[in-house]
Amino acid sequence: MSTEIPTITPEQLHYEQLYGHRPALLDVRTHAEYRAGHIPEAKLLPIQEFDPDTVANHFEQPDVGHQETLYVTCQAGPRAQAAAERLQQAGMHNLVLVEGGTKAWEDAGLPLIRHGHAISLERQVQIAIGSLLLLKVVLGFSVHVLFFALTAVIGAGLVVAGTTRWCGMAELIARLPWNRSSYLNNQARA
Repeated sequence: MSTEIPTITPEQLHYEQLYGHRPALLDVRTHAEYRAGHIPEAKLLPIQEFDPDTVANHFEQPDVGHQETLYVTCQAGPRAQAAAERLQQAGMHNLVLVEGGTKAWEDAGLPLIRHGHAISLERQVQIAIGSLLLLKVVLGFSVHVLFFALTAVIGAGLVVAGTTRWCGMAELIARLPWNRSSYLNNQARA
């Protein structure tokens, strides 16, 4: 049974980082999003690769999420919420969500660590969906009118993504080579 997970504002977390101890902060976004900008001290463990059993090893602190508070963030909140719920089910109960995620942190004018230029997963999905819609309209006018009907598939996908917070397009794009850690590490060395 999961309980409501407490939250912390980006400003409060920043104060903790500056004047308290170094809090354990887990970022569950994609590798590309992390490179585009992450909260200082955040450790990356993408939700696509997420396994609650490896979190303590990831931080090299066996008591993280138990005696030691584990702060969880993503871009805006939903993925962090999902990760925290999975951690709760695995027996970790000392969890705190960062309100509004990395976006709220950036909007508050707090410092981000950036590693090169990367397009966020959200923007990649928007580009892909927009391109598919344009392609279907062009094909509908130039090849066959049934291509217009295929836009309904995209619309249905957007409805599913909006109501369930699961986006198949985002899952596919996150698996593309430029969004994987091995590709990003090779680009950083080049």
